[in-house]
Amino acid sequence: MILRLISRRISSSHRFYSTPSPSKLRNIGVIAHVDAGKTTVTERLLYLAGAIQNAGSVDKGNTVTDFLDIERERGITVQSAAVNFDWAGHHINLIDTPGHVDFRVEVERCVRVLDGIVVVIDGSAGVQPQTLTVWDQSSKFKLPAHFFINKLDKKEANFERSVDSIQQKLGVQAVKLVIPVDKIGVLDVLNSQFLNFNDAEWSSGISGKIQEILQEARSDLCYSLADCCPEFMKIFLDENEGNVKKIEQELILRTLRELTIASKIATVSCGSAIRNLNCVKPILDSVVHFFPSPDQRNTEFKRVFEKDLAGLVFKITHDKRRGQLSYVRIYTGRLQNNSTVFNTSQMASEGPLKVFTPYADELKSVDHVEEGNIAVVAGLENTVTGDTVVQSAASADKAFETLKSLPHPIDLLQCKTSNEGRSVVFSGIESPDAVFFCCIEPPSNRQLQQFNRALEELTREDPSMKIRYDRDTGQTIVETQGELHLEAIKDRLKRNYKLDVFIGQLQVAYREMLTQELSHTAKVEDGMSEKKRPEFVQLTMRIEPTKGNLPFKKIDLELPQTAKPIRLDWQKAINEGCSNALQNGPLASYPVHAVRVVVTECIVSGGKINPALLSACAQKCVSESLQRGEMLLAEPVMSVQIDVRSDDSTQPILNELIRRRAQFEAQSSSEYRRISAILPLSETENLSKTVRTLTSGFGDISVQFRGYQQVGDHELNNILQRRTAGF
Repeated sequence: MILRLISRRISSSHRFYSTPSPSKLRNIGVIAHVDAGKTTVTERLLYLAGAIQNAGSVDKGNTVTDFLDIERERGITVQSAAVNFDWAGHHINLIDTPGHVDFRVEVERCVRVLDGIVVVIDGSAGVQPQTLTVWDQSSKFKLPAHFFINKLDKKEANFERSVDSIQQKLGVQAVKLVIPVDKIGVLDVLNSQFLNFNDAEWSSGISGKIQEILQEARSDLCYSLADCCPEFMKIFLDENEGNVKKIEQELILRTLRELTIASKIATVSCGSAIRNLNCVKPILDSVVHFFPSPDQRNTEFKRVFEKDLAGLVFKITHDKRRGQLSYVRIYTGRLQNNSTVFNTSQMASEGPLKVFTPYADELKSVDHVEEGNIAVVAGLENTVTGDTVVQSAASADKAFETLKSLPHPIDLLQCKTSNEGRSVVFSGIESPDAVFFCCIEPPSNRQLQQFNRALEELTREDPSMKIRYDRDTGQTIVETQGELHLEAIKDRLKRNYKLDVFIGQLQVAYREMLTQELSHTAKVEDGMSEKKRPEFVQLTMRIEPTKGNLPFKKIDLELPQTAKPIRLDWQKAINEGCSNALQNGPLASYPVHAVRVVVTECIVSGGKINPALLSACAQKCVSESLQRGEMLLAEPVMSVQIDVRSDDSTQPILNELIRRRAQFEAQSSSEYRRISAILPLSETENLSKTVRTLTSGFGDISVQFRGYQQVGDHELNNILQRRTAGF
């Protein structure tokens, strides 16, 4: 999924790039459950800010941020897209992220480099499963949030219920800045303005019933702030006896900003973006007034790096003319054109670099990019997503000393020590496990080289896509997050690489898991060596299940104190051998999941050893150890949530879910019926179609990855029989 900075209908006033003051910069993202209306909201924000001349429609396929054929055909976002515009003297960089569960890595890598988020909620459904997922992703980075409750024109919409779901499910104090008035419009509590859905502009002429609603809402706002801020409580209750009219607007704005930046509250507005585009204006005001600037968010980073360059590579793309392009969030310092940088993740220098700023579908070459912004860089050929780049090896060592000397750790920064030196790295970007896999083949053998290059580039761009080779069948296997993810991959191969690949039947990615701790010793000799004394490697390893089902990433070392340290290139070879062994488990040749591998002894014949020998010995040690161990087969399970109308019977759906081995979770609502269950991924085929049929098209279903559970004996026998038969 390519991140492209696009704006096909940008007005002429935005044609030239200029570096805004860090205090006037906002880096925000729009996140939500699929179909909540993110892209429509983004389109309205662009139009109000004057960045586009006409607001597009998802249904018509003419929106700015959904431009791929697959997006316009399906009407959903499958890739992140960023736009930039000005509002109230501030420059806003905005990323519209996918809402579909298949593309959650896109959300992960985007929220990692943002300073605030706008969460769009479907007013008829409240917080949904994918909302929880994207919220958890952003919560790891303590991002300030603004909630926009959308689609209030729908019959089933309920503003108060949606706000309650935000507070109950997400655990955040929601402060209402905009509230609905019946079904006719929305009321801006802060600015005392009313927007009728049938009118073109906000009106300050408020009287009668709406004036009474305004006073009550403003009182609720002040009491909410008093609950979260002792200083405001003292002024509001003690000094002014709860009289809302005596509280200055400036005090309310300042308190809202302080509490939002501290993530103690989240502001809330509402409306119907599709019905009246002006209802999204409070989003822009909240972003400008209540969200932090990059220099406010990066104060701790500046203590470590000071004025030196420090940035995180959060996205990789490929360009036919420029080669690999790296998207870098600059946290401190300045990234210069034609400069050389030091990659602290790989402890290597790269350059000279070509630095660009993205504008629409083009890249504009610039002399430098300042802190707080996003740059696109050509020349980082060996860099991957999640790597840290700094000014030089000397600045990396200096940052290491500074970070070590601080009395407390800094979130998202880690010290790193290796044979090559000392450095500091930003916490990386986590990639979820694949839940589906299938074989993939080039159209012909003549295109095999092009096919392999395309797969290599796509896996560098998309960390959630995995490629492996099945040693039993000799096939290339692609692992994905779901059916839509696979379709997007196939579309890119055809569109960008002119490869009409063959893709086999999509299969569930079962995992084999170890149930006990094992220790094993293996020895490998180089029988083909011409030396008098053949080279050999002997490794002793301990393999154990991990807590929290953490996947294997690299070996751990627990060597005797008298043992020599294992060189980094040897460790790399051992890691490769372990990874190869874990690709095919002993039970049914599925990948082995959630194990920790510890090297407790390493004996080699001499100081110069072929790394391939180390890799072969590690693979042999792990494989033989797993053959001796007790293994179980685990299957991915999904959280399924089905909403039906209150007057519809749920029994047919319950019967269908029972047939599919569902485990039910209790949940109910007085205004509509919600069925929540945990369902094996293998049982979700055609579930959406079945639910629509049983509910005459009125049922709403969402499916979210939940984790893994052990496969029962009966199902295990069926799986083993299918594997034996070649399926």
